[in-house]
Amino acid sequence: MKNLFPMQRGISMIEVMATIAVLAVVMAIGAPNLSSWMHNTEIKSTAQNVLTGLQLARGEAVRRNARVSFTLTDASGTTSWLVGCATCEATIQTGTATEGGQNARLGVSTASLSGTNYAAPIAAGSGMSGAPSVVFTAFGQADPTATNITRIDVTHSADANARRMVIRIPAGGSASLCDPAATNSQSC
Repeated sequence: MKNLFPMQRGISMIEVMATIAVLAVVMAIGAPNLSSWMHNTEIKSTAQNVLTGLQLARGEAVRRNARVSFTLTDASGTTSWLVGCATCEATIQTGTATEGGQNARLGVSTASLSGTNYAAPIAAGSGMSGAPSVVFTAFGQADPTATNITRIDVTHSADANARRMVIRIPAGGSASLCDPAATNSQSC
């Protein structure tokens, strides 16, 4: 019996060109989405980093039975921070901009959270002069005698359309992270 399909060796140039064309189309469609996803991930990572610093400061205040501060240390709006014992003058931990993201920027507010409209973003670098901070008491609450940060907005310096994250610090001291664009339990 004669073989109707002779064995082929290798692939043809037309098959190679068709594969390259399909890959080029997929990359052209996927590249902008990948960039946006990376920017959003950088913002989320940075927001988590800052939130972790706030939670550390609050926990240390309770553990040490002392006033502990969380201070943003870079006036340009990058995510550098310091947790320090206010009464014992000791540095507990520091965080640098490289831990969260090089392009993430912070904007802060010390205004009351009651009636806050999260749809309006705080501009990157806003409120960052003078090393803004939150001082936690031994009970884990924001010290009412200090001018504390109440809100931190995390944005991306290179992508105005990237998803913004907000960290809220109420008087009770329990900081939380929310997404103003979300319509689920993570919304502000």
